Amino acid sequence: MLGLVLSLILIAGTALALRGGFAGAGWNRAGFDVNAAGLSAVAVAAAIWFFGWQYGLAFIAAITIHETGHVAAFRVCGHKDAQFRLIPLFGGVAVSRSLPASHDKDLFISLMGPAICLGPMALCFALAQLIFPQAAAVASFLYIQGLVLGGLNLFNLLPFWPLDGGKIVRLLTYTFFPKATRAVSILMSAAAAALCVVTGSYILLFFVLLGWQGLIQSEQLIELQRP
Repeated sequence: MLGLVLSLILIAGTALALRGGFAGAGWNRAGFDVNAAGLSAVAVAAAIWFFGWQYGLAFIAAITIHETGHVAAFRVCGHKDAQFRLIPLFGGVAVSRSLPASHDKDLFISLMGPAICLGPMALCFALAQLIFPQAAAVASFLYIQGLVLGGLNLFNLLPFWPLDGGKIVRLLTYTFFPKATRAVSILMSAAAAALCVVTGSYILLFFVLLGWQGLIQSEQLIELQRP
């Protein structure tokens, strides 16, 4: 029961931090880009095909929660146009037409993707434990959902660009050691590429290489933001 109470406190705290970020109606409330519904449908099908229906649906749900956190944070920071879309094999992405106005807003947006997953993750584990004697199948899925939410958070907080952890490291480095930003950026990408090669994750390696151009551009864009 304590776990359930703590999970609800986490959810309430996140909702408080993101108050005003869930404006709109229907799908727009969560920031889902309905114009990319076809791409999102392919993403759902691909996830179920590769991971099975339980882990596939849990993965899509986790990505949706994560990206909703980014979108809500964008909106709190004044980006009312922010939306997210699901991308086959790569998860999802939250976008806005304009750059966050300051480093602290950029940091807030990067943090709220992982942060919004903490409450639901804890809630899934707490509910799974409570209902297991009465509904083992439902409890099993909730446990899987909690694992996927936790795994997604762990992955996204790795200090590699363009993951949230990499963005956070870049922002903190530029804030406290601006001259080291380029070196840290290169180190992050090299470490990510090396990890992909060692683990044989060539799809992720493609993702890292794809993000290299964005990393170079981000060094120019970060200078346009207020500290």
